[in-house]
Amino acid sequence: MRHSNRNAGYLLRANLKQNLKFSLIWLVILIMMIASGAGKLEAAFAGGASGSKEIVKMLRAPGMAAMFGAMPKVDTYNTAIVFAGVMVVFMIILQALWVMPLMIRNTRGQEESGLLEMVRARNVGRTAAITAASLELLIDSAIMGILYFVSLAAVNMGGTDLYGDFLFSLGMVIANLLFGTIALLFAQLTNNTRTANMLSYMVLTAAYLVRLVTDIQHQNLTWLSPIGWFEKANFYTDNNVWALGLALLVSILLAVSATMIARNRDLGAGIIAERTGRAKAAGWLRSIPALLWRTERGLFAGWLIGAVVFGSVMGSVLGGVGDILKTNPLYRKILDVGQINAANQTMVLSFLGMYLGIFVALAVTAGVQVAFRLKRDDNLGYLSVIHAEKPTRTTISVSYYCFGLLAGVFVLSAGLLALFFTGNTVLSHPLPLKYLGRLFAASVPAVISFIALGIALVGLWPRLSSLFWLYMGAGLIVQIFRGLFDLPKHAVNFTPFGWIANVPVENVDQTWLIVMVVSAIVLFILGVAGYRRQDLSL
Repeated sequence: MRHSNRNAGYLLRANLKQNLKFSLIWLVILIMMIASGAGKLEAAFAGGASGSKEIVKMLRAPGMAAMFGAMPKVDTYNTAIVFAGVMVVFMIILQALWVMPLMIRNTRGQEESGLLEMVRARNVGRTAAITAASLELLIDSAIMGILYFVSLAAVNMGGTDLYGDFLFSLGMVIANLLFGTIALLFAQLTNNTRTANMLSYMVLTAAYLVRLVTDIQHQNLTWLSPIGWFEKANFYTDNNVWALGLALLVSILLAVSATMIARNRDLGAGIIAERTGRAKAAGWLRSIPALLWRTERGLFAGWLIGAVVFGSVMGSVLGGVGDILKTNPLYRKILDVGQINAANQTMVLSFLGMYLGIFVALAVTAGVQVAFRLKRDDNLGYLSVIHAEKPTRTTISVSYYCFGLLAGVFVLSAGLLALFFTGNTVLSHPLPLKYLGRLFAASVPAVISFIALGIALVGLWPRLSSLFWLYMGAGLIVQIFRGLFDLPKHAVNFTPFGWIANVPVENVDQTWLIVMVVSAIVLFILGVAGYRRQDLSL
């Protein structure tokens, strides 16, 4: 065992240095979310604030439970209980988006680039890379947990104590370990980072969807989702440590399995065998767009299927959202049937507006992934042969960028159609088609402008392209939590999420629509021009 892990410490130090900026950015985002969430909720509940009951009522609605998780059933709610109910699912997803690509990059990514082959030619053990990645995951998670604990102790929410803060922080550390080791296992099972990332995100999406469905209808079945294990810990109420113990045990088993596979497989190989291709490529693959379609079709199909499933599940909860007012005796006394139906429709439209930001983010992620592959494929040498042939750098970049734009628009369209028409099947008063038109009129330009920003970064400043995710993530977080945390009205206007915040209750503002279209065109042109001036493998 010691022989297999020889010089793992050297690789650990190299990984920590290489990933320092990436991890620091994520840590800042996560700590800001924890501290601001706890602080805002404490302010809402302080001194028996009148808004506290409204917050609890809103969070117990089916639409909010679908997004954030089911609120625990207790007689009296306090800041700490509501904080855990809101933040557990959301923080686990954010943390998974940090550690999953990090673990794949540190293992399969190093093999794919040829770096690990050169390192292994020296006095380095067979499992040193995966051991170094596991140790980095443990160190990063421990630092994150300590910062969580310090932040929560400093805010000192109502209804909490040091043990509750410690258990919540420990739960988030174990969640990091769980999803990080899931990614480590897929990095050993597959022979390329693309498939490893896709499978990891599929598991994360499936865990979220299973949690979503069971939280609304059958909460006893929430145990079927790994995310649900941390909900069942019931932080600040029951403090169920057995749920955390289950997650920790699974994390250990996953890490051991990944290590055993790494010890016995060949360098660059994977357990899951790829299908053998044709002996001769088809003639239609001679063009860059056709080649992109051939290599990216699996990822594209996965995003489409995920968008349809997610849209269908989110649409299925709109019926419960629309019936909230009907079950309120006070509203039934004050309003007539027509007024109640109109108010229900407005509430449903408000939830659609909140969901719209998530679907835009999914579509942008799908499109930007394709656009960002331009520099990645260039750096790995995949485009060297193509650059030596007839296609110009403009043709290559435009092909990648246009495919990314189309992927984003198609994923958005699939998700919105599934959301709207599934929602109409469960609503007692279906929404007119004009609201679907408003959703598309606002979201398509938003998706295109977001992707165009990523394109410009790839062309002009490829080393800064990772900042795109920080920009989009911050905009999405502010858009989702603006009402819950009583943020200023214009706090969301630094991203396109804020420009479409009132859709579909209202039409998108024409000024912002023009801004999105013009900025998308300008940014696209800058991205193409910037790539033309780059050196190869910059």
